[in-house]
Parts: sequence; structure tokens; C-alpha cells
Amino acid sequence: MRGANISRLTHDHSYVGRLVENGVISAEEAEIHPQRHILTAALGAGAELWPETSQLPIELQPGDVLVLCTDGLWSLLSESEIQSVVAGHEPPEACRALIKMTKDRGGPDNITVQVIRLSEGGTP
Repeated sequence: MRGANISRLTHDHSYVGRLVENGVISAEEAEIHPQRHILTAALGAGAELWPETSQLPIELQPGDVLVLCTDGLWSLLSESEIQSVVAGHEPPEACRALIKMTKDRGGPDNITVQVIRLSEGGTP
């Protein structure tokens, strides 16, 4: 998050995620697709680990906020809801509030979230 803007920096490694990337279905259709939980990659799966990294570095600025979360959270909350909660709370309280919102909506998957706010000096 930077100011009033939120940008997704990663994408879902799933069958349905690929369908969205290739324009076969919309993001809205992906949310209810019956095969949305079929993974194409996962950390710790297989003998070797090949992390995905951005080809271009992302320059962080003072005041930026990073929200690291699993699909157990972002699949039940909109980006605007996440942004609203994070903007209105300190990181520990934002994490608790986001988890509570997700659980209140049924939270059928694991829910993991970390909020990191860079200080005006540019450090967490």
C-alpha cells in the first residue's frame, strides 16, 4: 500500500489463477470457480525450491505498507477492506482485525497475515 493505493505484487499459483492470467475467465469468476483450490506451485513441495522473484526491484518508500497474506485471507476480503483496516490500525491490531473479519466470514482455509509499515525514515 502506498498512500490511498493498493497494488498486488504477486499472483496466485493455481489452475484458476492461470485461467485469469490468460483471459479465459474473469477475476470475479475465479472467486467462485469449483477448481479454484488446485495449486500449480507451493512452498516446500518437491525436492527443490525455486522461489519466484520479480524481474524488476520494487523501490519502497517511507510510509509504504506491506501486507503479506495467504489466500485464506484475501479470498474472503476485498482489497478495499484490507486497505481500510490496515490504514486505520497499527500493524499488530490490523493483523488481528483482518483475521477476525476472515473468521467471521467462515474462514475455511488457513489464515496468515503480516503487516509491515515502513517508518518515515524508510525502515520497518
